[in-house]
Amino acid sequence: WPIPVGGSGAIVSALVDDLIAHGGEVVTDAAVDDLAALPPARAVLLDVTPRALVRLAGDRLPRRYRRALRGFRYGNAAAKVDFALAGPVPWADPAVARAGTVHLGGTREEIAAGERDVARGRHPSSPYVLVSQPSTLDGSRAPDGRHVLWTYTHVPAGSTLDPTEAVTRQLERFAPGFRDLVLASSSRSAEQMQAENANYIGGDIASGAPSLAQLVRRPVLSPDPWRTPLAGVYLASASTPPGPGVHG
Repeated sequence: WPIPVGGSGAIVSALVDDLIAHGGEVVTDAAVDDLAALPPARAVLLDVTPRALVRLAGDRLPRRYRRALRGFRYGNAAAKVDFALAGPVPWADPAVARAGTVHLGGTREEIAAGERDVARGRHPSSPYVLVSQPSTLDGSRAPDGRHVLWTYTHVPAGSTLDPTEAVTRQLERFAPGFRDLVLASSSRSAEQMQAENANYIGGDIASGAPSLAQLVRRPVLSPDPWRTPLAGVYLASASTPPGPGVHG
């Protein structure tokens, strides 16, 4: 995926600066439990899941629309491990060092078996791991000579398992000596992912299963799926087309 220089926070800062320059205001640490708590506005853009929209709007939404939102499916989860490294990852194939994103899974059969385990509610012994190497492309991410590495692995929804050891084993498999470079690591289980971001239902970082049906019906089948039945209220999250976007 793209690597924003300075991190995805730089994109947020640029958007906030532009908003303030046009007279806008950013309010944080203010829980909203009902749409009625929001000030009057020509347009309200909700960066929430369909489940949260039902909770915020309640009976103000038509019954058929509420039923469609409640039928929106959430997918399997992701667990995350971040690493601080004493040096670059010692990939067995040096060409991998030039990639911003690396997919670790082994053979096609191994990947299929691991994903099948997750779909059946089990934790695979050799998980598929998505790796991001931001400091190979953006030197501002780590001190000179040091590197950071982000990893995600698929786990069953709601998993409480710490993925650190399973992810480290996969990295060591494709980059012998990786374990010796680890200065520190920080992990988040699927359950913790949702605790940090309510849009990650069960740890689903796509905020809705990206199945073929739900790429079209996201969250409802409509030529304008962002528009809700409430005047001026729009759903503007990864639960709508084209799905999840900015990352990293």
